[in-house]
Amino acid sequence: MKKNIIISAIVLVLASFSMTSFAQTDTAQVAKDSAKVDLNKVPVYHAEKIVKLDEAGNQLKNDDGTLQYRVFLVDQFGNIRSAEAVKKQQAKVRKLVATVVGKVGLGALAGVGLQLASNAIEKKKQKAEDLVVAGAAGAIAGLAWGSDDVAKAKELKKSLKAQEKLVKEYQKSFTDEGEPRSADVDMNHVAGIEIVNNNVSKSAEEVKNLLGSGDFNEPDDSAWDF
Repeated sequence: MKKNIIISAIVLVLASFSMTSFAQTDTAQVAKDSAKVDLNKVPVYHAEKIVKLDEAGNQLKNDDGTLQYRVFLVDQFGNIRSAEAVKKQQAKVRKLVATVVGKVGLGALAGVGLQLASNAIEKKKQKAEDLVVAGAAGAIAGLAWGSDDVAKAKELKKSLKAQEKLVKEYQKSFTDEGEPRSADVDMNHVAGIEIVNNNVSKSAEEVKNLLGSGDFNEPDDSAWDF
């Protein structure tokens, strides 16, 4: 009897739930936004050397003949961002990853919804529909994603921790202009991660223009714009 009551409660809740204000909840909004994301376009950053050029376009060198570099944070598409812009991007990616990895599948609805409804009926502390919303929200968010998306999200989750460490150590070692903060800065590694050298060069004027651009100072939302 109790089992039938529980099942009936869930059916009634889900039937009415489609006509409720789910779209107004934070979880629903995350699900809505996440469904528009191309995970393959989400930026992943590394530290990269940029060779300094003089006004004539010649590579600048140190007294010992080695090249002079600036170091910037660059994504896999070659876009250069400020550390603050990267941190804003990471916050958005962190929320996305949590949504995809943590709320995928109808298991959230069937398992969580059933348990919460059962608790509500037995303890009479909350309405079943109030509790089932949590499970339903997670399941609906998960329906937008396939197995490939989940695998990619897990990959992004794994890289986030390393990238957060990279950005933190980068800010300790380099200025917004990409200059080392002291002569002791290692120009080959940041946070134990090798600084990439793709033989890219920029003049002081080009760097100045870069620093003042919106592309440098704002997070890259192109993965969300398709």
